[in-house]
Amino acid sequence: MIIRLLIVTCLSVCIAAQVDAGIREDVIEKLNNLPSTEGEDSTKSWRSFFDACLELTTPPSPVNDTFNMNTVWPGMEGWAAVSDWASQNEHMAGAFIEAGKLAMIGLPYGSENVPNEYVANNIVAQIGVDGNLHVSHFGYIDTVELACVWATAELYRLFDAGENERAIQLLMSELIVLRKFCDREFLKEQLAFMPMLGDALANTRDMFYTYRESITTPEYRFFAKDGISYIRTDSTRLTMPEGDRFVGEALLSNLFDSIGATDPEQFRVILTDIQSSQEPLSRFGAAKYWESIATLHLGRDDSVARLNKIYDDWWRRWKLRPFHPQHSVASEFKKSNPVKYAAVNLIIRDIQDLFLERDILATQINGTAVSAALCGYKNHYGVYPTSLKMMYAQLLHRANNLDLFRQLPLRTEADWSLYTYPVGPLHYRKIETKTKIKALADVVFVKAGECLLYSESLDNEDDRGLDVREDTIFWPPIKTLQRNAGQLN
Repeated sequence: MIIRLLIVTCLSVCIAAQVDAGIREDVIEKLNNLPSTEGEDSTKSWRSFFDACLELTTPPSPVNDTFNMNTVWPGMEGWAAVSDWASQNEHMAGAFIEAGKLAMIGLPYGSENVPNEYVANNIVAQIGVDGNLHVSHFGYIDTVELACVWATAELYRLFDAGENERAIQLLMSELIVLRKFCDREFLKEQLAFMPMLGDALANTRDMFYTYRESITTPEYRFFAKDGISYIRTDSTRLTMPEGDRFVGEALLSNLFDSIGATDPEQFRVILTDIQSSQEPLSRFGAAKYWESIATLHLGRDDSVARLNKIYDDWWRRWKLRPFHPQHSVASEFKKSNPVKYAAVNLIIRDIQDLFLERDILATQINGTAVSAALCGYKNHYGVYPTSLKMMYAQLLHRANNLDLFRQLPLRTEADWSLYTYPVGPLHYRKIETKTKIKALADVVFVKAGECLLYSESLDNEDDRGLDVREDTIFWPPIKTLQRNAGQLN
C-alpha cells in the first residue's frame, strides 16, 4: 500500500511539472517586460555587477550567523584576514558605483536568460524550478549578500585609513544598489532585500558614530539632504511586487477545463503539490481534500476575478497613508471564502507583511538621515541641538523627520487638513544625566551631553527609548554602544 502511494505521489509531481511547463514561457515573458526588467541594456547594471561578483576571491569564512553584514567590523575576531580580503577585491567598488548610476538592476527572470556561468554559480532568478511553476529559486540573493558583506568590510577599512571620500562614495552606492534590488517583482525578493538595506543603514549609523570626528559637516550634510533622496521608499517610488500575481493567474488557468469548470484531477495534482511543498507531511491527506474541494469551488472566471480583486485591494492599501482607517478593515484576502476560493487562497501569499517591512525600512531611512544631520550639527557647533527643528533647511529636510509608527492626535478625519505630514516626527531629546538603556540581555549607557533619537516601533507607543524591545533606537547606535562595552565580539 505504501509503495502504491509513493508511485501515485511521483506521478502527481511529474504531471504537475508537465502541466506547468506549457505556460511557464508566457509568465517569463510577462515578467521580463515589467518596468523593473524591461529596457535597453545600457540602462541595466546586472551584467557588470554580477560579473564583478564572480571575480570575488574566497572570503575568510562563508556567509553565516557569525560572518555577515551585522558581524563584520574592525573589532571582530579575525579582522586582519577580513580586511585583507576586502583590499584584494577593490574592483567591487567600481561595480557598486556603476550599478548605482544606472536606472535599474534589470536581472532577467528565467535561468535561460542569463549566461551559463551565472547558472553554474547560482546567480539566477528561476521561475518554475524542475517544471513546477509554483516553485521559484532566487539564488542570486546570496551573491548580493556576499557583495554587501565585502562592502561592509571595505567601508570600515577605508574609514579606518582616513579615506573618507572613497568610503562615502562606496557607502552611498551600496545603499542605492540595495534600494534598486528592492524593486524586484516577487514578494520573496523584496522581503529579502528590505531587511538587507536595513542592515546596511544600521552599519551606516555605526560608522557615522565611530568616525564622527573625522567626517566633516559638509559630508554629513550631503548624506542627510542629497544622498538620502535616492533611497526613498514611499508608495510613489517603491511599487508592490506583481510577479506572484502573474504566476497565480497562470496556475489558476491550469485548474479548469476548456469551459471554465473545475477539473478535479488537476485540483488534486497541482494543489496537492503546492500544499505539500509548504507542508511536507500533508501530501497524502491533501490529495483527497483537494479532489473534494473541486466539487465546491467556483469556476475559472470567478476565481481569476477573486485573485485580481485581492491584488487590487492590496494596491489601494499600498498607496494609503499610515493609520488610514481602511487599514483596520479586513482585506479582500482575509474575506476570501476558504472553500469557494480555496485554490486562490493557497496559490497566493498574503502580501501585507510587506507593508510592515516597508514602513520599518522607511523609518530606518529617516532615522539614518536625522542621525547624519545630528553628527553634522555636533561637529559644527560642538553640542547636539535642543530640537531637531534647529537643523531644518541647513542640514535636514523636514520630510525626513517622520516616524511611520507615530500616530498624530486626531479627533475626526477632518483634522487631516491641519497637518502637512500623515505621521509625527521621530522622538528626540538631549540627555542631561547618564541614562541606562536595555539592550536585550545587556544594558548600555548614554552619557550626559549626548542625545537620544528613536521611533515608537510596532506598538505605536512612546516608551522613552529606554528599551530596544519597545522602541527602535537610531542614535546613538545601540550596536556601537554594545561593541564599545565589550558585549559584542
